[in-house]
Amino acid sequence: MRLKTTPEDFVVREAVDLHIRQEPARYRVYLLEKKGWNTADALAAIARARGLPPGRIQYGGKKDRHAHTFQYVTIDDRADHSLETPHYRLRAVGYSTQPMAPGRVLANHFALTVRELTRDEAERLVRGVRRVAVQGFPNYFDDQRFGSYAPGRGFIAEEMARGRWEQALQIALTHVYPGEKRKAKVRKRRLLEAWGDWAACLDLAETAFERRCFALLKEHPGSFRAALATARREEQEMWVSAWQAFLWNEVLRRLIAEAAREGEKPAEVPGVAGPYRFARPTPELRQMVIPLPGRGMRFPHPRAGRILEGVLRERRLRPAQLEAELLPGLFLKSSPREAWVVPRSVQVNPPEPDERYPGFQRVSLRFTLPRGAYATMLIKAAVL
Repeated sequence: MRLKTTPEDFVVREAVDLHIRQEPARYRVYLLEKKGWNTADALAAIARARGLPPGRIQYGGKKDRHAHTFQYVTIDDRADHSLETPHYRLRAVGYSTQPMAPGRVLANHFALTVRELTRDEAERLVRGVRRVAVQGFPNYFDDQRFGSYAPGRGFIAEEMARGRWEQALQIALTHVYPGEKRKAKVRKRRLLEAWGDWAACLDLAETAFERRCFALLKEHPGSFRAALATARREEQEMWVSAWQAFLWNEVLRRLIAEAAREGEKPAEVPGVAGPYRFARPTPELRQMVIPLPGRGMRFPHPRAGRILEGVLRERRLRPAQLEAELLPGLFLKSSPREAWVVPRSVQVNPPEPDERYPGFQRVSLRFTLPRGAYATMLIKAAVL
């Protein structure tokens, strides 16, 4: 089975609560269309190309690099900053009195093509999609959220919460991200080998973050927290969101195991930061809301809170560490997230011959998910 063979096999269109008008207003509204780039990198490139401070650009959600995506962006400037490159296009579509923000994303519309399926796999996928359209699926954060997680080394934000600043910085600078080019992998290996010789590391440094960190450490050895603080805020927030998502997933995993009916063993699918556990939903799980761990978290269902306490104990963490300021202005912010999600407007076509992989079949499907839910998790649930 292959998903995202080409960007056109994974199309995402954002639905937003943003009043777009044609009369000039403070914010210019754009539609950002992209392929092969993640949202943060595309917007950083646009800011550089147009000479804009990054803080003048607002958006709702991060969209997958390995997809053909459409999302709304606002710029705090009435001038037209439309731009087109081979990988992304920024097109002005109007104005708004309000900026774009994560809370303005209502849903995402998906159009997927799953390829290289045997006949049995294709038929099972079609049946599974129809089942998931009725039953829904666990609202896990999927592997895409865990790019900064280093298996065997840990989460950058968790190391910061423990006060292990050097370990956190080492992961941030030397962890090889999925899909990184060979040149970057070699450089990171050399940085790890030279670790502690800050002059040598500075000679190897290529990215702006690497140069800032190693220049600082060369002058002020031991300033690991200060070095971490030189990362882009976007990067820092990704470190936090990865750890936060892991803890949330762990709570849901255990809730599903507890809720499994007698004699029923939950199915498991391997994941980057732990397995995803699936079982038929109970009425309680369908209605449950689990807060993301962080400042101000409140548990409508006390059992979820007790499970989180157990997860923290196992990891030798204290609840207070979830509320600590990790870097200036950086901490875990709690928000509610539904434990279970049911897709809307599901359409699945019968299997067809796969023109890219002769002898195999493909299945095309469309559906809509609420903000924050993962289409790839729907596929995981459907193929069980």
